[in-house]
Amino acid sequence: MKRIYFVLAAFMMTAMMFSQGVTTSSIGGKVTDAEGEPLPGATIIAVHVPSGAKYGAATDFDGFYRMSNMRSGGPYTITISYVGFTDFVKNNVNLALGQSSRISVELSESATALEEVVVTGVSNGVFSSSKTGTETNISQRDVATLPAASRSIADFVRITPQAQLTEGNDGFSISLAGQNNRYNAIYIDGAVNNDVFGLAGSGTNGGQTGVNPFSVDAIETFQVNIAPFDVRQSGFSGGSINAITRSGTNEFSGSAYGFLRNQDLSGKTPPDLVGDGEERQKLADYSALTYGVRIGGPIIKDKLFFFVNYERQDDETPQPFNFSNYTGRSSQADIDGLSNFLTTRYNYDPGIFNNNTRTLKSDKLTAKIDWDINQNNKLSLRHSYVKGDNLEARDSGNRNIGFLNGSEEFVTTTNSTALELSSRIGDKFSNNFILGYTTVRDDRDPLGDPFPSVDIQDNDGTITFGAEPFSTANLLNQDVLNITNNFDIYAGRHTITFGVNLEFAKVKNLFFAYN
Repeated sequence: MKRIYFVLAAFMMTAMMFSQGVTTSSIGGKVTDAEGEPLPGATIIAVHVPSGAKYGAATDFDGFYRMSNMRSGGPYTITISYVGFTDFVKNNVNLALGQSSRISVELSESATALEEVVVTGVSNGVFSSSKTGTETNISQRDVATLPAASRSIADFVRITPQAQLTEGNDGFSISLAGQNNRYNAIYIDGAVNNDVFGLAGSGTNGGQTGVNPFSVDAIETFQVNIAPFDVRQSGFSGGSINAITRSGTNEFSGSAYGFLRNQDLSGKTPPDLVGDGEERQKLADYSALTYGVRIGGPIIKDKLFFFVNYERQDDETPQPFNFSNYTGRSSQADIDGLSNFLTTRYNYDPGIFNNNTRTLKSDKLTAKIDWDINQNNKLSLRHSYVKGDNLEARDSGNRNIGFLNGSEEFVTTTNSTALELSSRIGDKFSNNFILGYTTVRDDRDPLGDPFPSVDIQDNDGTITFGAEPFSTANLLNQDVLNITNNFDIYAGRHTITFGVNLEFAKVKNLFFAYN
């Protein structure tokens, strides 16, 4: 009967873990002598070389050890020692996010003729990892070298075989394992960063404007999970995307960068807009500029570190239009006359209609503090601020004329804070606590002065002017609090995890059409 109760308790504990992200890595293994006998009490020290952070453990009676809640990446220097035996030292060890690397060794007695130390758990020269199901890890090297034309999550998720990306007006929609993007979960440093209300095509906070939820230069590594069997990762039927921000190290480092695209770097008029007998023309002047800076380093060497990143995005996207392709019966002189009539009779300027440029302006700021309290306790605090201002310009096409002041202007502001405390309690227990709080403020309004929304049927075409009808009263406020705590018990080769994940969302949505 006790066994039944234990199974029920485990099932209930699993059910409570709605969804959460993984922010750390771990290593484990077994230490034996040359005869294969376990060496209880052997000492394992892992040093994160860039920051000097140390992680320690000792083997149990059966020779097993485990170190969890470690920084992802590296490089690490691993030292395994035991009295009377030659130390084992391994440099340049890198740990993948969310994975447990297995490092098992056979130590040789120092009093005898020394032979090469035997290391087990190695595959193709790399320490084996205990994978947690179908997943893709994007390392810091991948982040630095993969082409990132849009500088968004999509640039890195696309290397996942089960990912399908669809580009829309508000960025990329990410489908994982054939599921709708609304069934994905997105985390930054363990804090929820997906659009919990479900309006954004990209599935990210502020995604309706096309703004990215972070600067790529602030990210250290990604992990995309499709079907994990790690109980800490649950609550989604598509996939989860975990992103970890950079941290400062003992060496000051930084970068300054900029990306520019304009009419000189673009092609001429798209072929489908060129009329009979016309030649393709150079696009009107526009610019798409992104620039930023980051810096990180020590406040107190080996103890306290900082990281700051700022990025500015100022994009213009041309929407070329050739009036000769318009299928309505009105001439360009008729359209100009309509514009003049609205200005003189109603004192309303409908704006232009033949070069309506979409714009996106955004500011992104990420600041992070890491505190290595001691060998057993690590604390990190990160805050991110993202503001986006998007002009979703009404365009003109072969069957429609759209005046610019009938566009929508969308402003979004996201503040996200994540606090993480990782603790090791002796050689048998460890704990990981994450507190995340995110606020999202989306405000959508018509561009220009108030004016009724008007559609004029123009034979095979349509002429549209006036305020955008769905933006007169449209806002969305989201407040998301998530609390995660996982407690690990090490029992030989096994790890038993008890945890809870609580997510609270408060949403206010205002929407009046044709108001």
